[in-house]
Amino acid sequence: MIDKIKKYLMGSVFRKGASILTFLTLGSYVLGLGRDILFARFFGASRSLDIYNAAFIIPDLLLNIFVAGALSAAFVPVFSHLLAKNEKEEAEKTATTMLFSAPIMMLVLSVPAFIFMPYLSSLVAPGFSGQEKSLLVLMSRLMLLSPIIFAASNTLGNILVSYEKFFAYGLSPIFYNLGIIAGIPLTYKFGLLGLVIGTLGGAMLHLLVRIVGTAESQLRLRFPIDIRSPNFKRVLKLMIPRMAGQPIEQITFFIFTNMASVLAAGSIAILSFARNFESVPVSIFGVSFATAIFPSLSRKAALGDTKGFLYHLKEAVKPLLIVSVASSLFFIFFGEFFIRIFFGGQRFTEADVLRTGKLLAFFALAIPAESFIHLLVRAFYALKDTLTPILISVPGLVLIAILAKVLIPTFSLNAMGLSYFIASTIEALVLFFILRIKLSKL
Repeated sequence: MIDKIKKYLMGSVFRKGASILTFLTLGSYVLGLGRDILFARFFGASRSLDIYNAAFIIPDLLLNIFVAGALSAAFVPVFSHLLAKNEKEEAEKTATTMLFSAPIMMLVLSVPAFIFMPYLSSLVAPGFSGQEKSLLVLMSRLMLLSPIIFAASNTLGNILVSYEKFFAYGLSPIFYNLGIIAGIPLTYKFGLLGLVIGTLGGAMLHLLVRIVGTAESQLRLRFPIDIRSPNFKRVLKLMIPRMAGQPIEQITFFIFTNMASVLAAGSIAILSFARNFESVPVSIFGVSFATAIFPSLSRKAALGDTKGFLYHLKEAVKPLLIVSVASSLFFIFFGEFFIRIFFGGQRFTEADVLRTGKLLAFFALAIPAESFIHLLVRAFYALKDTLTPILISVPGLVLIAILAKVLIPTFSLNAMGLSYFIASTIEALVLFFILRIKLSKL
């Protein structure tokens, strides 16, 4: 039996990559759970934790608009295409140019964000008082260092994915969480700024792991960087549509944070805890499967092999369906139980447990749809179509905002989870039918 399982897992690049990423992502989320347990015990569902979570909004939004998902959507297909065509030197020139231009771009964008942070912070959390808002501004400004670090780290990560070197790619989030956890004891000396120090330290560890991983790959840096290169321009061209759609998730939780800031104190913290729990199976299975299959889909698309493209896509669908539905049911029925076990006690009261458990149940409804969105979107990217997912996700964002606003008077904080489930399900179904039509024409 063990031999059969091993043979299955090692039977394809997808299974091997998915297995590595699933295992490492699970490790990262175990640490993430430990981090959240410590947050709950040290801070409870408090305004202090609200401020820390809100401080991520603007830096993460900048990173995800201009680098994170946009770079992945554009870089991997172009880089994989060059490798598939045996244009290794040109691929390395493109990678080198992107590696140095991405953090420079984030540095330039961070300057106006730093200057206008008082205004931006008011948009993020209009319900905060004067002193709370001042601390949020300071922490958000310091956190602007993180997108600069992650711009370089994410570029290295996409190089690793293209080479199907999944170990260093998946290991880096573990070290990021270790850094955040290390920041908790620093709060005794530096207050909430200790969490910022830990977070930035974790970001540096994230980058260091990927530097080591890339050094062990086949990549050679080729200078000078050339922003006029046709392939670099091709990456930028593919990035532009994705820039419009990538921050959808960040904008969604920007909207949720804005709405939660005027509810009871601790609402943002509870929103973060529930979302972190719900995102575990989505990341372990949805993101891992999609990331592992992405290079194979990109190569098949580059070679015009539609049959091979469909084979690899179907290879991920059945196991993803099983684990995502099972995860959804698990959190619906047992989510509150585990919230109580892990978070309950000390400053995290029974009322906090009940509020978090109910919100998690609503968010859990979205697990299958959100997992499949990651897979479907990667299929479009492999076909070098970064526009279609945007045209679907933007109306979805509008729908989420409208639904949340309408449902809050009835469902209070739970309106966030319910609106997210409805919009995610519709988006997944629309993407599926459009991809099916698109593939039938190839």
